[in-house]
Amino acid sequence: MQSQPPWQLEPVSATARLWLLALAVLLPMGIVAGSLVFTINDPAPKRLIGDSEWLTILIIVGGTLLLCLAIHWVISRAMRRHDITLDDDGLAVRTTFYSRKLGWSELQLPQARVVDLDEHTELKPMLKTNGTSLPGLRSGWFRLRNRHKALVAMGSGPRVLYLPTTQGYDLLLQARQPQALLERLRELAPPATRR
Repeated sequence: MQSQPPWQLEPVSATARLWLLALAVLLPMGIVAGSLVFTINDPAPKRLIGDSEWLTILIIVGGTLLLCLAIHWVISRAMRRHDITLDDDGLAVRTTFYSRKLGWSELQLPQARVVDLDEHTELKPMLKTNGTSLPGLRSGWFRLRNRHKALVAMGSGPRVLYLPTTQGYDLLLQARQPQALLERLRELAPPATRR
């Protein structure tokens, strides 16, 4: 299998995948199990499926488990969509349920820079407006601390590429090597957009 180039997005971490499992499957199943234990021990009359307590429990647990696994599967598949495409037309970013294609003229490459978010806290994602946020993954639309709107595709590390655009939002991208991504963008961009 061919290794990913250093300018490609950092893959979604195992930590984010574990959090997804915990939040989408384990937590709901724990709540259902706790509710069923409480209900079974309650002496009040119950409405049962087919007048069978075990059939009712089986349908509730089985149905909830199937729903949780389906949700987990959909989100887990979306987490695989986490990449960048560079071509003659510009830059395409795909991250979970979100994607944007930007032409070279829409990227403000002269203002782009690699930043450490621990030092440049004004660029940290502050408010998720339409995105996914788990420990080890931030994906989608956020407001940064400087109040700018941004499409974010990052994991847990502090070093990212900050790339302003002419479209009313910025890009915050965590590549395997953010400096390699910036150099690759400048290398592929037409000369008029590099200034």
